Amino acid sequence: MKKEKITLEAIKQDLMKMVKFQLSNKNDWRFSYIVPITLLAVMAGVFLKSVIVGLLIFAVAAYHIVRYVIEYREHKKSKHAIISLVERGGISISNEVFSHIANETIYEPHRVGRRVRATKAISVYYFNSGSSWRVPNVDKHYAWSKEFYISSKGLENISISGDEFYFVSLQSHQEIAYIYPCKNFELDANLKSNVI
Repeated sequence: MKKEKITLEAIKQDLMKMVKFQLSNKNDWRFSYIVPITLLAVMAGVFLKSVIVGLLIFAVAAYHIVRYVIEYREHKKSKHAIISLVERGGISISNEVFSHIANETIYEPHRVGRRVRATKAISVYYFNSGSSWRVPNVDKHYAWSKEFYISSKGLENISISGDEFYFVSLQSHQEIAYIYPCKNFELDANLKSNVI
């Protein structure tokens, strides 16, 4: 079977997708507090006819709004930092043996329609070395690939215990990582020197 080459540009696209996914999770968490507390503040202010009570309640939402703005600015800075880190070789690539996929329930407040849920079901890929990778909520993995783009379910279906994967992560932020099945992909010649 012919394999497709993983280039630095492809890695950059996938890592940026992971950063966007992480920001989306933070946004859900912040807005799950901002919206209901703001509505509560408005209703309290109107029904009690007290602007002070409304403002006191809104102070909690204001805190989350300020934190959201700070996190968004940090996200913008980290996007630029990721691009320069990847271009300078600030990534680590390891060859990992796949162990299993676990479906886990974690505490991560998020919105589902109009409701706010405190927990979320996620899929995590585990490797024999102890490394793990949380599957981002994306339409397609490896969207840059002409032949091997795949959905999360498709990636799960082709992942068999004992398979080898390339595990690519930022050296400074290990949680920003992506995996590539070795049966479909091989590293570009420029990247082979980065393999640990």
